[in-house]
Amino acid sequence: MEASGPAVVPAYQPSKAPGVERLPEHAPQPDGGGAERLAVLWRERRFLWRVAWKTLIVAYAVAWLLPVHYEGVTKIVSGENQGPNAGLLGKLASASGVPGGGLGLGMDAASVLGLKTPGALYIEIMKSRTVEDRIIDQFDLRRRYTVLGRWFPHIYETKSGGWLEPGYSKTRKQLKSYTDFDEDKKSGVITITCTDYAAQTAADICNAYVEALNRLAADLNTSDAHRERLFLEDRLTSARQDLDQASLALSEFSSKNTVIDPQSQGRTMMDAASRIQGELIAGEAELKGYEQIYSDENVKVRTTKARIGELQAQLRKLMGNPGDRSPSGSAATGAGLYPSVRTLPVLGYQYNELYRQAKIQETVYEFLTQQYEMAKIQEAKELPSVRTMDRAVRPERKSGPIRTLIAALSVLGALTLGCCWVIGRNAWELLPGDDPRRRLASEISQDWRSWRKKSNRPAS
Repeated sequence: MEASGPAVVPAYQPSKAPGVERLPEHAPQPDGGGAERLAVLWRERRFLWRVAWKTLIVAYAVAWLLPVHYEGVTKIVSGENQGPNAGLLGKLASASGVPGGGLGLGMDAASVLGLKTPGALYIEIMKSRTVEDRIIDQFDLRRRYTVLGRWFPHIYETKSGGWLEPGYSKTRKQLKSYTDFDEDKKSGVITITCTDYAAQTAADICNAYVEALNRLAADLNTSDAHRERLFLEDRLTSARQDLDQASLALSEFSSKNTVIDPQSQGRTMMDAASRIQGELIAGEAELKGYEQIYSDENVKVRTTKARIGELQAQLRKLMGNPGDRSPSGSAATGAGLYPSVRTLPVLGYQYNELYRQAKIQETVYEFLTQQYEMAKIQEAKELPSVRTMDRAVRPERKSGPIRTLIAALSVLGALTLGCCWVIGRNAWELLPGDDPRRRLASEISQDWRSWRKKSNRPAS
Protein backbone atom coordinates (compact mmCIF):
# COMPACT_ATOMS: atom_id res chain seq x y z
CA MET A 1 0.00 0.00 0.00
CA GLU A 2 1.09 3.52 -0.75
CA ALA A 3 0.92 6.16 1.91
CA SER A 4 -1.49 8.99 1.20
CA GLY A 5 -0.90 12.63 1.91
CA PRO A 6 1.17 15.46 0.50
CA ALA A 7 4.75 14.71 -0.19
CA VAL A 8 7.37 16.58 1.87
CA VAL A 9 9.64 18.61 -0.37
CA PRO A 10 12.97 19.75 1.20
CA ALA A 11 13.63 23.47 1.31
CA TYR A 12 16.78 23.09 -0.77
CA GLN A 13 18.74 20.41 -2.45
CA PRO A 14 21.74 19.50 -0.24
CA SER A 15 24.98 20.27 -2.01
CA LYS A 16 27.64 17.71 -2.44
CA ALA A 17 30.94 18.63 -0.86
CA PRO A 18 34.00 18.12 -3.04
CA GLY A 19 35.71 14.83 -2.44
CA VAL A 20 32.79 13.41 -0.44
CA GLU A 21 30.56 10.72 -1.89
CA ARG A 22 26.84 11.02 -1.29
CA LEU A 23 25.09 8.04 0.16
CA PRO A 24 22.59 6.40 -2.18
CA GLU A 25 18.94 7.08 -1.55
CA HIS A 26 18.28 3.48 -0.65
CA ALA A 27 21.13 3.46 1.95
CA PRO A 28 19.98 2.43 5.38
CA GLN A 29 19.56 5.17 7.95
CA PRO A 30 22.27 5.27 10.57
CA ASP A 31 21.31 3.94 13.92
CA GLY A 32 23.98 6.00 15.73
CA GLY A 33 26.17 3.00 16.41
CA GLY A 34 29.97 2.89 16.30
CA ALA A 35 30.04 0.59 13.28
CA GLU A 36 28.14 3.10 11.13
CA ARG A 37 30.49 5.92 12.15
CA LEU A 38 33.52 3.78 11.36
CA ALA A 39 32.03 2.99 7.96
CA VAL A 40 31.55 6.70 7.26
CA LEU A 41 35.12 7.43 8.29
CA TRP A 42 36.41 4.61 6.11
CA ARG A 43 34.61 6.00 3.11
CA GLU A 44 36.23 9.37 3.77
CA ARG A 45 39.70 7.93 4.35
CA ARG A 46 41.20 9.84 1.44
CA PHE A 47 39.95 13.13 2.85
CA LEU A 48 41.38 12.28 6.29
CA TRP A 49 44.70 11.25 4.73
CA ARG A 50 44.99 14.60 2.96
CA VAL A 51 44.24 16.37 6.24
CA ALA A 52 46.92 14.31 8.02
CA TRP A 53 49.85 14.86 5.65
CA LYS A 54 49.08 18.51 5.00
CA THR A 55 48.86 19.14 8.73
CA LEU A 56 52.13 17.25 9.24
CA ILE A 57 53.93 19.49 6.74
CA VAL A 58 52.55 22.68 8.25
CA ALA A 59 53.27 21.51 11.82
CA TYR A 60 56.86 20.62 11.04
CA ALA A 61 57.39 23.96 9.30
CA VAL A 62 56.02 25.85 12.29
CA ALA A 63 58.03 23.70 14.74
CA TRP A 64 61.28 24.40 12.87
CA LEU A 65 60.55 28.13 12.98
CA LEU A 66 60.24 28.06 16.77
CA PRO A 67 63.45 29.14 18.52
CA VAL A 68 65.48 26.49 20.33
CA HIS A 69 65.77 26.98 24.09
CA TYR A 70 67.96 25.41 26.76
CA GLU A 71 67.56 24.85 30.48
CA GLY A 72 70.25 25.61 33.04
CA VAL A 73 69.85 23.83 36.37
CA THR A 74 71.59 24.50 39.67
CA LYS A 75 70.93 23.01 43.09
CA ILE A 76 71.59 24.80 46.37
CA VAL A 77 71.23 23.90 50.03
CA SER A 78 70.91 26.17 53.01
CA GLY A 79 73.83 26.73 55.35
CA GLU A 80 74.26 25.10 58.73
CA ASN A 81 72.48 27.99 60.45
CA GLN A 82 68.76 27.55 60.00
CA GLY A 83 67.62 30.71 61.71
CA PRO A 84 65.96 31.27 65.11
CA ASN A 85 63.49 28.41 64.65
CA ALA A 86 66.16 25.76 64.09
CA GLY A 87 66.32 24.75 67.76
CA LEU A 88 62.57 24.45 68.09
CA LEU A 89 62.26 22.40 64.92
CA GLY A 90 65.08 20.13 66.05
CA LYS A 91 63.38 19.51 69.40
CA LEU A 92 60.08 18.70 67.70
CA ALA A 93 61.83 16.38 65.27
CA SER A 94 63.64 14.52 68.07
CA ALA A 95 60.50 14.33 70.19
CA SER A 96 58.46 12.85 67.36
CA GLY A 97 60.77 9.84 67.11
CA VAL A 98 60.31 9.69 63.35
CA PRO A 99 63.48 9.24 61.28
CA GLY A 100 64.27 12.24 59.13
CA GLY A 101 62.88 14.79 61.53
CA GLY A 102 59.25 14.51 60.43
CA LEU A 103 56.10 14.18 62.50
CA GLY A 104 54.75 11.27 60.55
CA LEU A 105 51.96 11.09 57.96
CA GLY A 106 54.05 13.12 55.52
CA MET A 107 54.10 16.23 57.72
CA ASP A 108 57.04 18.16 59.10
CA ALA A 109 57.39 20.47 62.07
CA ALA A 110 57.59 23.64 60.01
CA SER A 111 54.36 22.93 58.14
CA VAL A 112 52.48 22.04 61.34
CA LEU A 113 53.58 25.20 63.17
CA GLY A 114 53.19 27.39 60.10
CA LEU A 115 56.84 28.48 60.29
CA LYS A 116 58.71 29.76 57.28
CA THR A 117 61.48 27.37 56.31
CA PRO A 118 64.83 28.73 55.07
CA GLY A 119 64.14 27.32 51.62
CA ALA A 120 60.87 29.24 51.32
CA LEU A 121 62.65 32.40 52.48
CA TYR A 122 65.39 31.94 49.87
CA ILE A 123 62.85 31.40 47.11
CA GLU A 124 60.96 34.56 48.07
CA ILE A 125 64.23 36.50 48.06
CA MET A 126 65.06 35.25 44.56
CA LYS A 127 61.56 36.22 43.42
CA SER A 128 61.94 39.74 44.80
CA ARG A 129 62.03 42.76 42.53
CA THR A 130 65.55 43.67 43.66
CA VAL A 131 67.05 40.35 42.58
CA GLU A 132 65.10 40.28 39.33
CA ASP A 133 66.22 43.79 38.40
CA ARG A 134 69.84 42.83 39.08
CA ILE A 135 69.49 39.82 36.78
CA ILE A 136 67.81 41.95 34.11
CA ASP A 137 70.54 44.57 34.19
CA GLN A 138 73.36 42.04 34.35
CA PHE A 139 72.25 40.14 31.23
CA ASP A 140 70.46 43.02 29.46
CA LEU A 141 67.25 41.01 29.34
CA ARG A 142 65.13 43.96 28.25
CA ARG A 143 66.83 43.73 24.88
CA ARG A 144 67.30 39.98 24.92
CA TYR A 145 63.61 39.20 25.47
CA THR A 146 62.49 41.19 22.42
CA VAL A 147 62.69 39.90 18.86
CA LEU A 148 63.74 43.30 17.56
CA GLY A 149 66.42 43.57 20.21
CA ARG A 150 67.86 40.12 19.38
CA TRP A 151 67.88 40.60 15.63
CA PHE A 152 68.79 44.29 15.43
CA PRO A 153 70.76 45.24 18.57
CA HIS A 154 72.19 48.39 16.95
CA ILE A 155 68.68 49.76 16.39
CA TYR A 156 67.84 49.03 19.98
CA GLU A 157 70.95 50.82 21.20
CA THR A 158 70.27 53.92 19.12
CA LYS A 159 66.70 54.09 20.38
CA SER A 160 67.59 53.40 24.03
CA GLY A 161 65.05 55.02 26.31
CA GLY A 162 62.50 55.31 23.51
CA TRP A 163 59.57 53.22 22.41
CA LEU A 164 61.79 50.32 21.35
CA GLU A 165 62.99 49.70 24.91
CA PRO A 166 60.61 47.51 26.96
CA GLY A 167 59.95 48.30 30.59
CA TYR A 168 61.12 46.41 33.65
CA SER A 169 57.63 45.17 34.56
CA LYS A 170 57.14 43.31 31.27
CA THR A 171 60.65 41.87 31.43
CA ARG A 172 60.07 40.66 34.99
CA LYS A 173 56.99 38.76 33.88
CA GLN A 174 58.95 37.08 31.10
CA LEU A 175 61.81 36.27 33.47
CA LYS A 176 59.38 34.66 35.92
CA SER A 177 57.87 32.57 33.12
CA TYR A 178 61.36 31.39 32.12
CA THR A 179 62.48 30.61 35.71
CA ASP A 180 61.31 27.89 38.06
CA PHE A 181 62.13 27.34 41.75
CA ASP A 182 61.45 23.98 43.35
CA GLU A 183 62.12 23.05 46.98
CA ASP A 184 62.33 19.51 48.29
CA LYS A 185 60.72 19.66 51.73
CA LYS A 186 62.46 16.54 53.00
CA SER A 187 66.03 17.24 51.93
CA GLY A 188 65.85 21.04 51.82
CA VAL A 189 67.45 21.14 48.35
CA ILE A 190 66.33 24.03 46.15
CA THR A 191 66.46 23.50 42.38
CA ILE A 192 66.71 26.58 40.17
CA THR A 193 65.83 26.07 36.50
CA CYS A 194 66.35 28.88 33.97
CA THR A 195 65.37 28.74 30.31
CA ASP A 196 67.04 30.79 27.60
CA TYR A 197 67.72 30.70 23.90
CA ALA A 198 71.49 30.39 24.51
CA ALA A 199 72.91 27.42 26.43
CA GLN A 200 75.65 29.34 28.27
CA THR A 201 73.34 32.20 29.17
CA ALA A 202 70.85 29.80 30.74
CA ALA A 203 73.59 28.43 33.02
CA ASP A 204 74.92 31.91 33.81
CA ILE A 205 71.48 33.17 34.86
CA CYS A 206 71.13 30.25 37.30
CA ASN A 207 74.50 30.99 38.88
CA ALA A 208 73.70 34.71 38.98
CA TYR A 209 70.58 33.93 41.01
CA VAL A 210 72.72 32.23 43.67
CA GLU A 211 75.17 35.14 43.82
CA ALA A 212 72.37 37.70 44.06
CA LEU A 213 70.70 35.61 46.78
CA ASN A 214 73.83 35.57 48.95
CA ARG A 215 74.43 39.29 48.41
CA LEU A 216 70.87 40.32 49.27
CA ALA A 217 70.70 37.91 52.22
CA ALA A 218 73.84 39.54 53.62
CA ASP A 219 72.29 42.98 53.17
CA LEU A 220 69.11 41.87 54.94
CA ASN A 221 70.96 40.27 57.83
CA THR A 222 69.82 41.85 61.13
CA SER A 223 71.43 39.48 63.65
CA ASP A 224 73.24 40.59 66.80
CA ALA A 225 76.58 39.62 65.31
CA HIS A 226 75.86 41.76 62.26
CA ARG A 227 75.00 44.82 64.37
CA GLU A 228 78.06 44.24 66.54
CA ARG A 229 80.26 43.95 63.48
CA LEU A 230 78.92 47.23 62.06
CA PHE A 231 79.52 49.00 65.39
CA LEU A 232 83.05 47.64 65.68
CA GLU A 233 83.75 48.58 62.10
CA ASP A 234 82.84 52.22 62.75
CA ARG A 235 84.68 52.25 66.08
CA LEU A 236 87.74 50.69 64.46
CA THR A 237 87.82 53.42 61.84
CA SER A 238 87.78 56.17 64.48
CA ALA A 239 90.38 54.32 66.59
CA ARG A 240 92.62 54.10 63.54
CA GLN A 241 92.35 57.84 63.04
CA ASP A 242 93.14 58.53 66.71
CA LEU A 243 96.16 56.22 66.55
CA ASP A 244 97.45 57.96 63.45
CA GLN A 245 97.08 61.37 65.07
CA ALA A 246 98.83 60.27 68.29
CA SER A 247 101.68 58.64 66.35
CA LEU A 248 102.05 61.71 64.16
CA ALA A 249 102.18 64.05 67.19
CA LEU A 250 104.83 61.86 68.83
CA SER A 251 106.96 61.69 65.72
CA GLU A 252 106.72 65.44 65.11
CA PHE A 253 107.71 66.17 68.73
CA SER A 254 110.65 63.76 68.53
CA SER A 255 111.86 65.24 65.26
CA LYS A 256 111.49 68.83 66.46
CA ASN A 257 113.25 68.38 69.82
CA THR A 258 115.58 65.49 68.91
CA VAL A 259 114.15 63.31 71.66
CA ILE A 260 114.11 59.60 71.01
CA ASP A 261 114.19 57.92 74.43
CA PRO A 262 114.47 60.41 77.34
CA GLN A 263 115.67 57.88 79.91
CA SER A 264 118.43 56.26 77.86
CA GLN A 265 119.22 59.57 76.25
CA GLY A 266 119.58 61.24 79.71
CA ARG A 267 121.91 58.50 80.97
CA THR A 268 124.01 58.80 77.85
CA MET A 269 124.27 62.56 78.22
CA MET A 270 125.22 62.28 81.91
CA ASP A 271 127.91 59.77 81.02
CA ALA A 272 129.22 62.11 78.34
CA ALA A 273 129.19 65.07 80.79
CA SER A 274 131.07 63.03 83.39
CA ARG A 275 133.70 62.02 80.84
CA ILE A 276 134.15 65.62 79.68
CA GLN A 277 134.32 66.79 83.30
CA GLY A 278 137.03 64.23 84.01
CA GLU A 279 139.02 65.24 80.93
CA LEU A 280 138.61 68.89 81.96
CA ILE A 281 140.00 68.23 85.45
CA ALA A 282 142.91 66.30 84.00
CA GLY A 283 143.60 69.10 81.51
CA GLU A 284 143.59 71.78 84.20
CA ALA A 285 146.04 69.77 86.30
CA GLU A 286 148.27 69.30 83.29
CA LEU A 287 148.09 73.05 82.52
CA LYS A 288 149.21 73.95 86.05
CA GLY A 289 152.23 71.69 85.68
CA TYR A 290 153.18 73.25 82.32
CA GLU A 291 152.81 76.79 83.72
CA GLN A 292 155.37 76.06 86.42
CA ILE A 293 157.90 74.90 83.83
CA TYR A 294 157.16 76.87 80.66
CA SER A 295 156.10 80.39 79.87
CA ASP A 296 152.64 81.33 78.62
CA GLU A 297 153.88 81.51 75.05
CA ASN A 298 155.02 77.91 75.03
CA VAL A 299 153.32 75.61 72.56
CA LYS A 300 152.37 73.03 75.15
CA VAL A 301 150.78 75.64 77.40
CA ARG A 302 148.82 77.16 74.54
CA THR A 303 147.70 73.76 73.29
CA THR A 304 146.56 72.68 76.73
CA LYS A 305 144.63 75.91 77.25
CA ALA A 306 142.90 75.49 73.88
CA ARG A 307 141.92 71.92 74.71
CA ILE A 308 140.58 73.02 78.14
CA GLY A 309 138.55 75.80 76.51
CA GLU A 310 137.01 73.33 74.04
CA LEU A 311 136.12 70.94 76.84
CA GLN A 312 134.49 73.73 78.81
CA ALA A 313 132.49 74.82 75.74
CA GLN A 314 131.28 71.24 75.15
CA LEU A 315 130.36 70.92 78.80
CA ARG A 316 128.39 74.17 78.71
CA LYS A 317 126.53 73.06 75.58
CA LEU A 318 125.80 69.68 77.09
CA MET A 319 124.59 71.04 80.43
CA GLY A 320 122.82 74.08 78.99
CA ASN A 321 122.37 77.54 80.36
CA PRO A 322 120.71 78.00 83.74
CA GLY A 323 117.83 79.88 82.07
CA ASP A 324 116.99 77.07 79.64
CA ARG A 325 114.45 75.24 81.80
CA SER A 326 111.91 74.65 79.04
CA PRO A 327 112.16 74.09 75.32
CA SER A 328 112.24 77.27 73.33
CA GLY A 329 110.72 75.75 70.25
CA SER A 330 113.94 74.84 68.47
CA ALA A 331 115.53 71.44 68.34
CA ALA A 332 119.04 72.56 69.41
CA THR A 333 118.56 74.32 72.78
CA GLY A 334 122.07 73.96 74.09
CA ALA A 335 123.89 71.01 72.67
CA GLY A 336 123.45 71.68 68.98
CA LEU A 337 121.83 68.54 67.62
CA TYR A 338 120.58 67.26 70.95
CA PRO A 339 118.73 68.84 73.88
CA SER A 340 120.68 69.87 76.97
CA VAL A 341 120.59 68.05 80.26
CA ARG A 342 118.69 70.92 81.84
CA THR A 343 115.85 70.83 79.24
CA LEU A 344 115.74 67.05 78.87
CA PRO A 345 113.46 66.41 81.90
CA VAL A 346 110.83 68.80 80.59
CA LEU A 347 111.08 67.34 77.10
CA GLY A 348 111.02 63.86 78.57
CA TYR A 349 107.75 64.60 80.40
CA GLN A 350 106.10 65.80 77.22
CA TYR A 351 107.56 62.91 75.27
CA ASN A 352 106.29 60.40 77.83
CA GLU A 353 102.83 61.96 77.70
CA LEU A 354 102.68 61.71 73.93
CA TYR A 355 104.13 58.22 74.02
CA ARG A 356 101.52 57.16 76.57
CA GLN A 357 98.71 58.48 74.39
CA ALA A 358 100.11 56.65 71.37
CA LYS A 359 100.40 53.38 73.33
CA ILE A 360 96.81 53.78 74.60
CA GLN A 361 95.49 54.28 71.09
CA GLU A 362 97.57 51.36 69.86
CA THR A 363 96.17 49.10 72.57
CA VAL A 364 92.61 50.21 71.83
CA TYR A 365 93.15 49.60 68.13
CA GLU A 366 94.54 46.11 68.71
CA PHE A 367 91.66 45.23 71.02
CA LEU A 368 89.04 46.49 68.57
CA THR A 369 90.74 44.61 65.74
CA GLN A 370 90.50 41.36 67.69
CA GLN A 371 86.86 42.00 68.54
CA TYR A 372 86.12 42.93 64.94
CA GLU A 373 87.60 39.71 63.60
CA MET A 374 85.64 37.69 66.14
CA ALA A 375 82.43 39.51 65.18
CA LYS A 376 83.10 38.78 61.51
CA ILE A 377 83.52 35.09 62.28
CA GLN A 378 80.32 35.04 64.33
CA GLU A 379 78.44 36.90 61.62
CA ALA A 380 79.66 34.41 59.03
CA LYS A 381 78.27 31.62 61.21
CA GLU A 382 74.89 33.34 61.55
CA LEU A 383 74.72 34.62 57.99
CA PRO A 384 71.79 33.02 56.11
CA SER A 385 73.91 32.00 53.14
CA VAL A 386 73.45 29.07 50.79
CA ARG A 387 75.91 26.56 49.43
CA THR A 388 75.90 25.39 45.84
CA MET A 389 75.54 21.65 45.53
CA ASP A 390 75.43 21.51 41.71
CA ARG A 391 76.64 24.60 39.88
CA ALA A 392 74.89 25.22 36.57
CA VAL A 393 76.96 24.23 33.56
CA ARG A 394 76.37 24.67 29.87
CA PRO A 395 73.57 22.25 28.87
CA GLU A 396 74.59 19.77 26.22
CA ARG A 397 71.13 19.22 24.73
CA LYS A 398 68.21 21.53 24.06
CA SER A 399 65.13 21.31 26.20
CA GLY A 400 62.71 22.36 23.51
CA PRO A 401 60.84 22.64 21.36
CA ILE A 402 60.12 18.93 20.83
CA ARG A 403 59.30 19.11 17.16
CA THR A 404 58.22 15.49 16.81
CA LEU A 405 55.75 15.87 19.65
CA ILE A 406 54.41 19.10 18.18
CA ALA A 407 53.91 17.46 14.79
CA ALA A 408 52.30 14.36 16.30
CA LEU A 409 49.89 16.34 18.44
CA SER A 410 49.03 18.60 15.52
CA VAL A 411 48.26 15.63 13.26
CA LEU A 412 46.24 13.99 16.02
CA GLY A 413 44.25 17.15 16.58
CA ALA A 414 43.66 17.65 12.86
CA LEU A 415 42.48 14.05 12.45
CA THR A 416 40.14 14.45 15.41
CA LEU A 417 38.65 17.59 13.90
CA GLY A 418 38.45 15.92 10.49
CA CYS A 419 36.61 12.93 11.92
CA CYS A 420 34.19 15.20 13.72
CA TRP A 421 33.65 17.14 10.50
CA VAL A 422 32.99 13.98 8.45
CA ILE A 423 30.59 12.49 10.99
CA GLY A 424 28.79 15.78 11.51
CA ARG A 425 28.45 16.42 7.78
CA ASN A 426 27.15 12.91 7.20
CA ALA A 427 24.57 13.36 9.94
CA TRP A 428 23.50 16.68 8.44
CA GLU A 429 23.11 15.20 4.97
CA LEU A 430 20.81 12.49 6.32
CA LEU A 431 18.44 14.92 8.03
CA PRO A 432 14.95 15.01 6.44
CA GLY A 433 13.94 18.10 4.50
CA ASP A 434 11.30 19.18 7.03
CA ASP A 435 13.71 19.09 9.94
CA PRO A 436 13.64 22.35 11.97
CA ARG A 437 17.39 22.60 11.82
CA ARG A 438 17.36 22.49 8.04
CA ARG A 439 14.61 25.11 7.88
CA LEU A 440 16.59 27.37 10.26
CA ALA A 441 19.73 26.96 8.15
CA SER A 442 17.74 27.75 5.00
CA GLU A 443 16.29 30.92 6.49
CA ILE A 444 19.67 32.08 7.69
CA SER A 445 21.19 31.37 4.27
CA GLN A 446 18.42 33.30 2.45
CA ASP A 447 18.73 36.26 4.82
CA TRP A 448 22.48 36.31 4.34
CA ARG A 449 22.16 36.29 0.53
CA SER A 450 19.63 39.12 0.58
CA TRP A 451 21.85 41.18 2.90
CA ARG A 452 24.83 40.62 0.62
CA LYS A 453 22.78 41.69 -2.43
CA LYS A 454 21.69 44.87 -0.70
CA SER A 455 25.22 45.66 0.43
CA ASN A 456 26.65 45.06 -3.05
CA ARG A 457 23.90 47.13 -4.78
CA PRO A 458 25.39 50.42 -6.08
CA ALA A 459 23.95 53.56 -4.58
CA SER A 460 21.66 55.52 -6.92
